[in-house]
Amino acid sequence: RYENEDKLPVIYVTDGHEYSDDTKGSMVTVLDNLIAKGKIKPVIAVFIDPRDPDSLSMNKRESQFLMNEKYLSFVCDELIPEIDTKYKTDKNPDNRAILGTSFGGVCATYFALMRSNIFHLAGIQSPAYWSASKLQSIRETLPKFSLKLFISTGTINDGEMLTRMIKKQFEEDGFEILYKETSEGHSWGNWRSLLDDMLIYFWGK
Repeated sequence: RYENEDKLPVIYVTDGHEYSDDTKGSMVTVLDNLIAKGKIKPVIAVFIDPRDPDSLSMNKRESQFLMNEKYLSFVCDELIPEIDTKYKTDKNPDNRAILGTSFGGVCATYFALMRSNIFHLAGIQSPAYWSASKLQSIRETLPKFSLKLFISTGTINDGEMLTRMIKKQFEEDGFEILYKETSEGHSWGNWRSLLDDMLIYFWGK
């Protein structure tokens, strides 16, 4: 029903090739089912593939996702304007989300903190905060602003202690948070099972 819609929310998905894969994130199916059942508003999803398009075996996520200013600039200053020009998007930051898992969860956190004027929504799944020592100092230097965050972690060797600590700090910052823990590890079974919770939290009817 795209032709009948206007000002559609947009979610930008890091590791997009895996989130959209039916054997991993299966997010296309999750989105279609939630929209068809009327549980969420229609949403545009932009699945960003971190692999080199000329050599798919070369995944650049480790250099792109860990607080990389050039990657932040690419998404915010190049990709988003292109999507907003070509599609019927809602340009309000309240209806624009960034999503990621593991290193992508670090990326989603960094994007939301650094460009809160662009992303007011962030889906953060099993964030690898152990790899993000600069995140604390970045957060402490920023002025007060509002964010709506979905944060999830497994409880089996999934960095849950550090995630709980960061979540508490974000609560003290006044961010709106839906927090979920599952009896899972660092896996797509964990992340896929919570996609509907996240999407309904952001755009439920």
